[in-house]
Amino acid sequence: MEEEVYKSLYERPFAQQIAFNIEQLEYRFARLSAIDLSKHENQKEYLMLFDSFLALFRALFLENGNKQYSIQNYYRVKGQAEIAKEIDDYLDGKMFSWTDKSIREVLKILADKFVCHIDPITKEDLALANFYMSHLGNLYVDNNLQDIMEKIYQIMEQDCNDLKK
Repeated sequence: MEEEVYKSLYERPFAQQIAFNIEQLEYRFARLSAIDLSKHENQKEYLMLFDSFLALFRALFLENGNKQYSIQNYYRVKGQAEIAKEIDDYLDGKMFSWTDKSIREVLKILADKFVCHIDPITKEDLALANFYMSHLGNLYVDNNLQDIMEKIYQIMEQDCNDLKK
């Protein structure tokens, strides 16, 4: 696709869709964060909201290719490739100090194997997914979901404020 045609397709509708999806992501994350997991009856609601949050996070930040309405493509089309690269670099950083798994890989494993696609899983896959989810929900460890969201929003901060105007 020629660059001019590509840019014209993405300029206005792309910005509107990105703004809407960011608002939805923030809402889902706020609702997810407000759930008291110490009460057993809230666990199903947490899983439902986590799936919803993760599916949108995957679409916004973890998709590859230049035709998706991802945040990184939005910045590239806007001529702010450095912001896209900073987001990608952060997501490609190590999730844990003891393994080479990146933040992107961990979130993609959860999204792809357990939410967006229902792939065959082993007991080991399930154990690993439970570990990843408990880590993401633990506010006392590095690279929990709160940390990930805060870091991404710090990278996008100025432009997110512009989108909401």
